[in-house]
Amino acid sequence: MKKIFYYYFLLSVIISSCGNMETVIDLDIPPHEPVLILNGLLDTDTNVRVFVSHSVGAFSNDSLSYLEDASVFLYRKNGNQFDLVEPLYIDSLNPIDISYQDDGWNSYYLSVFPYVSDYVPQKNSTYKIEVDHSDYPSVAAETYIPDDILIYDIDVDTTLTDKVRLDFSFNDNPTQDNYYRLKIFASCTKEFDDYYGYEDEWDYKMQVDFASNDPSFPPTGIPFDGYSFEGNFVVFSDALFNGQQKNISLDVYEGEYEYQDCDTVIIEFSNFSDDTYSYYNSLGDHADKGELGLFGGEVIPVYTNVENGLGVLISTNAQQIYIRPVQP
Repeated sequence: MKKIFYYYFLLSVIISSCGNMETVIDLDIPPHEPVLILNGLLDTDTNVRVFVSHSVGAFSNDSLSYLEDASVFLYRKNGNQFDLVEPLYIDSLNPIDISYQDDGWNSYYLSVFPYVSDYVPQKNSTYKIEVDHSDYPSVAAETYIPDDILIYDIDVDTTLTDKVRLDFSFNDNPTQDNYYRLKIFASCTKEFDDYYGYEDEWDYKMQVDFASNDPSFPPTGIPFDGYSFEGNFVVFSDALFNGQQKNISLDVYEGEYEYQDCDTVIIEFSNFSDDTYSYYNSLGDHADKGELGLFGGEVIPVYTNVENGLGVLISTNAQQIYIRPVQP
């Protein structure tokens, strides 16, 4: 995680002209008022876990740090109000190492402790996280976890060379804007006799690349091999098929594995809330356009839905469909 910076004008701007003449313009920069930062992903497959830190000004020498003495509460929407589910507690036994870089491109590692709950979020529900701390204004963020999406008419074509074609369909909900993410995994476990005649096992699970010409998939640049999209995951919206049956066709590269050698191919199909989609889109724009190089750049803010603070609370409903090859 990179250190969080705020972009201000420089304290002074020096404009050089003819000879030794200089013009110095002093700018009155207001002091930075730190705010709470809340980051979390609510997933229907795991318990609640969020991180709490505070912002650091652009000209501050303070290091990135996380707060371990905040009060964090989880709420679930019930009609027009939010009901308290339970407080979150600091998990001091399971730190997570975060890597980040400062403005001098120096790399650091920081052990952080999440705020957790044993509660597993439910689909088709809206949740809110509130954070209180004596040194900062309180913050809150909401996110909606969509309902399941039924995948049907799954077909696997193994007649292609060096790739497998997957086709499947689903019905888009016409009452709301919907956002999706697609990943493909290969899971293989095989037993064999090694060079010395001893039994050995080959076991791995890996995310694999795929390609498609689906018009809903964002293009990934200059088309290669006739595909408009290539990558190991894709995020897309229902803008072109709102409320309709959607048919998806994609070619999965075999590469280090072959479909017939694997026990299972997994389609991970996730349904996102609109704030999650906005976050991923802004994060991609920030990475592509936000670098301030020698000739400048465009500062792209990363999406936040945290009131009175920074960070983001997003959610996903991820479903995994297991496809097992017919073994000879």
